[in-house]
Amino acid sequence: MTPKVGVLSVVIAVGVGALAFKSVDIAQAFAQQAEAASGPNAETALTEGAEEHAAPEEAPPAAAAAAPTPEQCLSALDAAAEEAGLSSNEIIVLRSLQARREALDEREVGVETREAAAAAAEAKLQEQIADLKGVEGRVQGLLAQMDVKRDERMTSLVKTYEAMKPKDAAEIFNGMDDKVLLEIAKSMKSATLAAVMSAMTPKRAEALTRMLVELSKPQLGEAATPAPPA
Repeated sequence: MTPKVGVLSVVIAVGVGALAFKSVDIAQAFAQQAEAASGPNAETALTEGAEEHAAPEEAPPAAAAAAPTPEQCLSALDAAAEEAGLSSNEIIVLRSLQARREALDEREVGVETREAAAAAAEAKLQEQIADLKGVEGRVQGLLAQMDVKRDERMTSLVKTYEAMKPKDAAEIFNGMDDKVLLEIAKSMKSATLAAVMSAMTPKRAEALTRMLVELSKPQLGEAATPAPPA
């Protein structure tokens, strides 16, 4: 709490104390009037007064339970300050400090509300990030399984062509798509591939040779393999 709020508490406490002393004086005055009215005719006067002034009906509970407005609170504060004998300047200071305290309380409530909303949003974001990481992990696992199965199928296909007669494999290679042909040829044993290429048409054998040479070159961004020392 700021020093201004502490000063407000002290000033209000002083005002309340002064009002309490004033209330004691009023209570003593009422007591003196009660003693003066306790003569022989007091009971008769009280009885007649009670008959003439019947007690009014009890006010509806809704009116009694109505919460005071800020304007009513300030008016009550002014009345209490005047009753306590405070000056007009002191009353102005009290009103200013009271308004300042209410503003600080409202600001504190607003800050707490925003902090709670930010914390909830952060927690929600972290939860979503965790979910996305879980999905990413599952996707990576599926991709890895697909790569393994693809490699297994390619290995089986290469073994099939290696087991064929070179002439039969060459006839199939002559009409095969370049991309598929390169994938199979680069995985075959060198001796078996040489026998198949010798049975292929010269044009297709030349094209396959160029593709294999391009494949052996270092790709962009890859360091070239240094030549072995002489």
